Amino acid sequence: MSVEITEYKPLPPLDSFVEFYWTGGFNTGRMPRLSQFVMPNGYVELIIHLTDFHCDLQSGSGWGQSPDYTVIGLHTRPYEVRFRSHVRTFGIRFKPEGVFNLFGVPASLFSERFEDMESVLGHAFRDYCSRLRDEDDIQQKLNLTHQYLLSQLNDHHPEKTYLNYAADLIRSVESASKVEELPEKVFISRRQLEREFKEKIGLSPKQYMRIARLNAINRYLLTGSKFNLGSLSLEAGFSDQAHMCREFKMFAGLPPARFMESVERFIVNV
Repeated sequence: MSVEITEYKPLPPLDSFVEFYWTGGFNTGRMPRLSQFVMPNGYVELIIHLTDFHCDLQSGSGWGQSPDYTVIGLHTRPYEVRFRSHVRTFGIRFKPEGVFNLFGVPASLFSERFEDMESVLGHAFRDYCSRLRDEDDIQQKLNLTHQYLLSQLNDHHPEKTYLNYAADLIRSVESASKVEELPEKVFISRRQLEREFKEKIGLSPKQYMRIARLNAINRYLLTGSKFNLGSLSLEAGFSDQAHMCREFKMFAGLPPARFMESVERFIVNV
């Protein structure tokens, strides 16, 4: 196995804005070069490198080492990441609307790209990351992270808005199978909802729902259970199997059956 990821649930009240904390080991076999494709999952990833060995990401027409503290925004296509050595990381998987709630920075700023999070958040963030890297015990890393994010929460005094509720409904898939139902469920006009999604998340509600459905399909595929594509497509809110396969191929680049044949090439964080 070349990729090892362990996830940790955040404590309240941060669980309203953060999906998971996680630790990762990549290219654990120390191959000369490992290339993986990361599937879209509808979350913003903050990746803190724990050693001087980093992954390589594409920027423009070239490749380069990722920053020490890399934030990766929402993607609508798989993106490639390369490892030339064993890379160890600590990560925070943010709900995209939670990035604005915690930091006052819209996730749309990072759409389809990555950024150096230190240049976005400044000295206090760098100090937190330095302390995190110096700490070996995972529970202490989690405690440090909880305290840092809690301080951000207290500084920004966020309140859950209709954007938070709409995004949660979309991620649950079963609760909102049609994007047209959202304005009525969160008591806001469709135009206002569209504007908030575009400004704060960087996608329309419809685009975000399509990624959520892809996640639902991937979650089931990765169980290794036998599946019927027709039944699975209806459960995930698609009109039929053909509709599901078209959507899946559009996001993953492969239809579901072929994707499963080459799943080891992908990092799928559902």
